[in-house]
Amino acid sequence: MHLASSRFFNDLQSLKYLRIKRGNKLDFSLPTEIAISDIIGLAALFVFVLLSLFIAEILRRKDKVSGSTSRKIVHLSVGNVVLLFPFVFTNIWFALIGPVFFIPFTYFTGPGSPIKKFRLKGVSEGHTYGTVFYAISLTILVVLFFSPDKNNPTNIILFGAFMPLVWGDGISAVIGSKFGNDKAYHIWGGTKTLLGSWSAAFATFGAVTISCLILSQTVVLSVYLGLLTGFITAFVEALTPKGFDNLAVPAANAIVLFILYKSSFSFVSSLSNNAIIAGAVVGLVLTFSGIILKALTWDGAIAGLYFGLVILGLGSWTWGVMYFAFFILGSLATFLGKNKKKSISQEFEKGDTRRDSVQAMVNSVLPAFLAFLVILFRDPIITVIAGGAIAVSLADTLGTEIGALSKFKPRSSIKPWVKAEQGSPGAVSILGLLASVLGAVIIAFSGFGVSFIDNYTVFPSSMWAFIIPVIVGGLIGSYFDSIFACTIQKLNRCTICEKITEKKVHCEVETEYYSGVKWLRNDFVNLFSIIVGAIVSLLLYFIWMF
Repeated sequence: MHLASSRFFNDLQSLKYLRIKRGNKLDFSLPTEIAISDIIGLAALFVFVLLSLFIAEILRRKDKVSGSTSRKIVHLSVGNVVLLFPFVFTNIWFALIGPVFFIPFTYFTGPGSPIKKFRLKGVSEGHTYGTVFYAISLTILVVLFFSPDKNNPTNIILFGAFMPLVWGDGISAVIGSKFGNDKAYHIWGGTKTLLGSWSAAFATFGAVTISCLILSQTVVLSVYLGLLTGFITAFVEALTPKGFDNLAVPAANAIVLFILYKSSFSFVSSLSNNAIIAGAVVGLVLTFSGIILKALTWDGAIAGLYFGLVILGLGSWTWGVMYFAFFILGSLATFLGKNKKKSISQEFEKGDTRRDSVQAMVNSVLPAFLAFLVILFRDPIITVIAGGAIAVSLADTLGTEIGALSKFKPRSSIKPWVKAEQGSPGAVSILGLLASVLGAVIIAFSGFGVSFIDNYTVFPSSMWAFIIPVIVGGLIGSYFDSIFACTIQKLNRCTICEKITEKKVHCEVETEYYSGVKWLRNDFVNLFSIIVGAIVSLLLYFIWMF
């Protein structure tokens, strides 16, 4: 523990002396002369930022825009000046003038200013000190990562940590408040939306990818870092207290990017241009198909597209085929016998056939996380775990959707000798179990089959070291989903018909709490079962190989 702590603090201390590839140190000495580019840079910075504030203020005072809109104009515009820093400033002290100046400036002109006459209407809405945190974040990032040499990879961290705040956090507020209020939720005193969070992922992906290209990085590295920071930003933005995302989003991205920087971004050779392009094309086709066929909500489509791009683009064709097999077959199974299943599906917490972003996230977050890891650690065990996770998703979906068509009464998952009602939580049928087996087998053999023509994937040397763990992990994980559904998942009781259900409203009246953990809803149960299946696949792989 002491050794690990010492290494961590040594890494933090080394930030002051980050080296570039040629071995030069960042220069923290005071400048001895002022270059013309420094003057141009400072002038451009102050003119651009103050002009943006002036425009937002005029629009707000004349009631041309709302207070939230004027604030978003500022949020989305002023931060882009950081892209000029490595190209115009010859010394870190010049780069710090603007960010440091705007800390007290935003404090005295923001909604929390102690001098009311100084408060700007253009930034009057939002968190009291949100704009101050914005300036503080930029100042800290400049201190730690700015270099006047645009080829210094530490500038990747500067751009990659701050641009998610400019575009990701900014776009999430714009899109979320405009289109996502029907699925708004409250956390830590703030209001967030699912659509806003996944809009943040795509905005960050675009902004960071372009920023890295500006620094002359390769396309594949730029895309990888864009996807990674988008993934981080979506989750941090969704879970951070109101206003503090201006600190949390840059901090989280900076930490991860710094860790990758320490490896000199040596993982670039593991990335495939073709897989990334294919992930984007196939993802777009399936996303629009899902919307047209009403298999996805809009926020579900955006999240699904992002996860598809990550899983196929980084995991390569083997991962992509398994993931899209789950999406396509799971969607088809949902529509199979739709009218016959209508009375049963209405007992589920989400009776709608369209999948939203929470469902997309639950089924995709573990494979997506593993896709980022497999680029860094080229070990076949990661492919096995991902296969097990995806197998649970398809096995559970087919088991639920096809099992609901069974003509025979299902059994309780924890007491198989006891018959249960169709649609009751934790009920399983023979038909459903056979469908689960089919789902797990499809994922295992589709992944194995594609691995023969996939040059980028990392795959076990033995076919059975993949197939057996994935099938067994998928089956056990899907069965645990049924067990969790009738044991730890929150269940409610209808006060009219006495039926036990997942629904909040039944027989047109609000249900009452019956059993389970009160915060544990069906989406969490699905996530826990996927984790169980992934762990089982991991253990079986170790047993098989060792």
